[in-house]
Amino acid sequence: MVIRAVFFDLGGTLLVMRRSRIFRTVINEAGRDAPLHVIDGAYMRLEGWWLSTYAAAPMTPGETDEAYRHLYQKVFSSLFPDADQAEAMRVSRRVRERWPVLEKNVPLELYHDVEPTLGELKRGGYALGLISNAPADTEKVVVPLGLDRYLPTIVFSGIVGYTKPHPEIFNIAMKRAGARPEESVHVGDLYEADVVGARNAGMKGLLIDRAGTHGDTDCPTISSLAQIYTHL
Repeated sequence: MVIRAVFFDLGGTLLVMRRSRIFRTVINEAGRDAPLHVIDGAYMRLEGWWLSTYAAAPMTPGETDEAYRHLYQKVFSSLFPDADQAEAMRVSRRVRERWPVLEKNVPLELYHDVEPTLGELKRGGYALGLISNAPADTEKVVVPLGLDRYLPTIVFSGIVGYTKPHPEIFNIAMKRAGARPEESVHVGDLYEADVVGARNAGMKGLLIDRAGTHGDTDCPTISSLAQIYTHL
């Protein structure tokens, strides 16, 4: 079947991740520190746990915020095993509170291959969209990044209530884009959320592994968005 619709994850796929820098600022304020790559690793190790805990059922925006707060708590505890639960809870709440302010000081940055690839796909007549596990307020970055010029279909888990790999978040995106599963591919940087999730919805899943850290997988993998065309 010919691919007619291409959907993308946001953070780690199109947008350079900012969460570790924001998290590090908050823990610095709390008198702690850890290198950015160590924080990145903590997030990645906990991604599977977080998805298995929160992706099975729909969530309200408030429940989504609490789910992310729980993730920050787990990241903090994994980084600082000497910390008690009270400190971990306190820092995780602070991360959630400070995020809207701190993100203003962390520049939005797309990977260098994003706009050339999206532009070419748009000119090629593909239906394009964004499917992201993110709080509702992440919607405000779409226009400043210029992604609205390429991606008419935008679906955030914090708005629709379903989290990847739940098939419904993919179904919502395909319905809005007028796309069928067998004609659709989803590109993302997390195997469980993006590849397994796409498969759950009957789509093709394509893993982008920019740093070469995923190892062997049972799915097609690219290291740059420029390689996407061999999978369409």
